[in-house]
Amino acid sequence: MDGRMNARVQEFLNQAVRGETVYLPDVRRTFSKAECSIFCDLTLAVGGVRRWEIRVPAVQDEAELRFVREYFYATLYNILSTFGGARMTLSFAKGDAFSRTLCETLDDVFQVHLPTNKRSGYGKCLNVTDRINAATGKPPFSFALTQEPLPALPTETAKHSDAVHACRAAVEKAKSSTICGIDIGGTDIKVVGISGGKIAAVKEYDWFPAEMARVEQVVEPILLMARVVRAAMSLPSTPEAAELKDQMLKKGVSDEAMQSAVDTCRTIYGEAPLLDGIGVCFPDVVIDDRIVGGETYKTRGIRNASVDYETEFRKLSSLQTLLLAQCKPHGKVHLSNDGSLAAYTAAVELAHSADADSVVSGVFAHTLGTELGTGWIDETGEIPQIPLEVYNCIIDLGNQPARDYYELDARSVNNFNTGLSGTLQKYCSQSGAYRLALRIFEEKAPARYAELFDKGFLEQQGGGVFVRQTPNDMRKPLLEHLMRLASEGDAAAEEIFREIGEYLAVTFEESEWMLAPKSRERILFGRFVKHKRCFELMQEGASARNNVQFVAGDGTLAFTPVMLELKNDPVHTVAQFGQAVGAAYFAASQL
Repeated sequence: MDGRMNARVQEFLNQAVRGETVYLPDVRRTFSKAECSIFCDLTLAVGGVRRWEIRVPAVQDEAELRFVREYFYATLYNILSTFGGARMTLSFAKGDAFSRTLCETLDDVFQVHLPTNKRSGYGKCLNVTDRINAATGKPPFSFALTQEPLPALPTETAKHSDAVHACRAAVEKAKSSTICGIDIGGTDIKVVGISGGKIAAVKEYDWFPAEMARVEQVVEPILLMARVVRAAMSLPSTPEAAELKDQMLKKGVSDEAMQSAVDTCRTIYGEAPLLDGIGVCFPDVVIDDRIVGGETYKTRGIRNASVDYETEFRKLSSLQTLLLAQCKPHGKVHLSNDGSLAAYTAAVELAHSADADSVVSGVFAHTLGTELGTGWIDETGEIPQIPLEVYNCIIDLGNQPARDYYELDARSVNNFNTGLSGTLQKYCSQSGAYRLALRIFEEKAPARYAELFDKGFLEQQGGGVFVRQTPNDMRKPLLEHLMRLASEGDAAAEEIFREIGEYLAVTFEESEWMLAPKSRERILFGRFVKHKRCFELMQEGASARNNVQFVAGDGTLAFTPVMLELKNDPVHTVAQFGQAVGAAYFAASQL
């Protein structure tokens, strides 16, 4: 390794110790001329092979060696979190002892031969990969090493699809259907019922799935929301029915009160007509309408409580069948990941805009909320059947002091599910906003820092700092507080959202390297977009690093009749309920 490379690696290590970020794409650019070259072929579970070249310097110093290993493992971890895969083959030169030694550690580091309930850290991504492989009839994932050159990749057959026509067809079908869109998040469930192309019911339901110990506790509220909205859509336009409808749809009403209202509706007005379809936006990996991930924060409580988590988690695969009970005999229940539905929602709206041609290059979207959701509609108009768990991807190899905090500590950069440091879960999400607020306020606005505790958003326990969740869950109120401050021009709060924008710009670079989507824009959905100023700040932060362009998935991205109706709603916003509308269109696409 030459002196310049050595000096740069040392600077990365110094940045980490100082608590600064060390972005993975920056390390990749630095290592692009390193002497060791490793080619990586990934055979996908759904067919096809993807290839990348990874370069690393042959370091000798122990600290430098730890850093290079972490970079290499993080790169492969990001690939597997994004694509899954049946097999990964790594090729290196015959005389390259450093690369060979590095690759020979992979089975142990990724815990290939351990059962799913024994894996931790990097091995966690293989739990999702192996569940996908099992669902598609493939064997468990494996690594293979070779010193021979890899064969030439087969020429990919060009696929053609009229994405604009498909998106427009879904909206046309919705005009003559009774459908329901359910957007399931980490802190709430949002539902929109559509009848004859018009919004007939809107419902928001707060919950905390990460605290639940059994799959039934996750499934039952979703089924209740479907029953409630189906019943509400069927009610006549009378004062008595309006009062009953309000009782069902009002936010904060107990489960028992909602079910009682549904029962009353059935008694007075008869059985509600069955739905034509239900679209579900679920915050986990979904392949062919089956929930197959199982490693998100939302199922953390079930993982911790289950003696046999694999059996317990498989119960979620019954969600489609259970929801079909609310549909007509030939009705459809169509599920997809929250990020994919964000991209689909954007594609449908854009297909009805003056910029419909932009859909031809595909749509890449993120949802910013409890986690970072990612979705991709490629240039063929299809949702690629890959995990695309970008929120799990590692973008930062630095921030050494923040790694020492417990993962649930608001100051920590450690992933809730894997314990790995520097993943997007703690950067482009509400957890990222909390962490930045603590750091920035403590350094630059001590009064704002103290206010977070004085107002009951945060509490100190056992030397740690945590978002208060009892007697009231303060996660959403804290984020709203930070967004409001930024919107009002508070300089320290503005810095929070600029930095999140910078993280999104790094995410853009990492997804470009792995996926190479043709679309250069990133459409943003979720709570962070609800305040225009917060969106502008994120764009400012991103633009300071690269030329990624954001599009706000808010009221400005409303062109279909139902989305325009939502845009004009005085209470419910596109930023909040747009994804539920997209889920309804997704269901209509199958009718």
